[in-house]
This record gives sequence, structure tokens and C-alpha cells, in this order.
Amino acid sequence: MRNLLTLGVFAAVMLGSQAAFAAPAPGDKPVRYDHAELRWTRYYIPAPAAPGQKAPLAPNPIISVRWTTAAEEVDTKGWEELANQLKAPAPKKESPATVHKLRVMNALSADGWELLDRPGPEPRDEYVWTFRRRVP
Repeated sequence: MRNLLTLGVFAAVMLGSQAAFAAPAPGDKPVRYDHAELRWTRYYIPAPAAPGQKAPLAPNPIISVRWTTAAEEVDTKGWEELANQLKAPAPKKESPATVHKLRVMNALSADGWELLDRPGPEPRDEYVWTFRRRVP
């Protein structure tokens, strides 16, 4: 009896999983997506060094935030500039870069973009987020 019950559960799971992977009906169009990439980069330009000495890093890094789609690429000097170009609502007061990054993410979400992949947690000098949105 137990083997019969196990076989019945197994069959139900297999039949259910087959329905989940069934091909679309002949008249249905496959779902299409636009893809995009948001890239944040920090780099330093070394200051001139005296002969025989190692060049020190510049105290202020140069920041680049780039939004790239198949149709365009927008390259800015920071989160605030990109948020303004995307016409994100302005913050209520003077805000740090994190607030402007969230303004960018909210503006992209409002335009239909959904996050597919995000960078890992370890600190580095470049982060890349991958997005997609459904094509009508």
C-alpha cells in the first residue's frame, strides 16, 4: 500500500511538472525583453611623482555611472547627475550619493525595468547591475 501511495505522489508531481514546462500554444507569441546595464566605476588618476618614487593615488576618485540600453548610452559623473537625466523626483533636501542611487533605481523601476542581476557584496571599483523590461 505504501509503495502504491508513493507511486501515486510521484506520478502527480511528474504530471504537474510537465504542465509547468509545456510549450506555448501555437498562436501565442513568445515573451520578448529589452536588456540594459547600469555600471558604476570608481578610478583614481595618480598624481605626478618625483623621480624614483611611486606615484600616490589622487585623494578624490573619479566616479562614472553609465546606463546602457540597445538604443542609447548615458554616461554621467555620479548618481545625482544620472537621476536628474532620468527625471527622477528630486530629494527633499541635500542628500548623500546613496539617496541619488535609490532615485535612479526607482526611476528605472517606474519605466518598467526590473533588476535581473546585481553585483556581489565585496568592495570593488566597479559594479554592474543587469536589467530587463518586457517588450509590448
